[in-house]
Amino acid sequence: MSGVNPREVIAQSLGNMVDFGRSYGRALPDELARWHCYTRDGGHSILVVLDDGTLGDAPSRQKITDQLVPAPVKAVERADWRTLDGFVVCTLPYDPELGLVTDPDDDEHGDGSAAEPALTKYAVGEPYPGNVRWRDGACEIRITEHGVDFVLAFANPKTHEVKAFRKGNAEFALTPGKHHLIWSYRFTDAQDSNPKHGIPWSDQPWEYHRQAAVELPAAPGPRGASFPLQLILVDSATGIVQGLRLIGPTVEFADALRDAVEAQARVPHDPAAAQQEMESVFARYPSSTDLLLAAEARFEALRDDTVR
Repeated sequence: MSGVNPREVIAQSLGNMVDFGRSYGRALPDELARWHCYTRDGGHSILVVLDDGTLGDAPSRQKITDQLVPAPVKAVERADWRTLDGFVVCTLPYDPELGLVTDPDDDEHGDGSAAEPALTKYAVGEPYPGNVRWRDGACEIRITEHGVDFVLAFANPKTHEVKAFRKGNAEFALTPGKHHLIWSYRFTDAQDSNPKHGIPWSDQPWEYHRQAAVELPAAPGPRGASFPLQLILVDSATGIVQGLRLIGPTVEFADALRDAVEAQARVPHDPAAAQQEMESVFARYPSSTDLLLAAEARFEALRDDTVR
């Protein structure tokens, strides 16, 4: 048996996108049980080496780790899997743009307890839940105790915009006020030399009491840890989801957001004061790039979703 440590490999490969300590509801073969993990977007999974036909009979350790991907437990059990050098090797369909392609019914979340929160399910190529009507360029931010949904809606998004959103560098900045919080964001593709491509710096205000009128906000996750930031790109002309991505902000960014949410929760609802406060900020920082000078927290998720 290889001396590989599955826990270490899982942590290195998935980072803060994995929740340790989640047990599966039934026994698995020992080879699969060692590689069981719980990812925040996919639920109960097996970290497998994806065999796309290029792996060969004696791949290097680097080649193996480059092709690691979490796959739903049920999908792995049905597939043609084997072990190699202590790893689980599996043949599953993979799309360069969409990633691993599996049956949504194979996703398993939670541990069967009533306390487990219900997760909103999104899928590329499917309508955004709730039949929402989006305007072109709209951005909506939903902050809950479980994480943040960041929705960006473009009418007929261009190929380079979709690619930058899904696979490029995602940057975020926070500028908090007493009554509001401004999110700044952009998506760039380092592999695209056209400087006009991608999604340039833009910004979106968020107010605790505006969301509270529909759903009570809460500081996401425990202090000193990251949280799931789910990015969703929607075609505003059709309502169809065009891109999905799950990233984890740095701890510094996460704690700055928690501070801002908790501070706003303590301030009485005052729409006029919030509007005046935002107008003052935008008068001082008239462009999205100017606004970055006032940001109190920033982070960038790279193509491989590592953050800095």
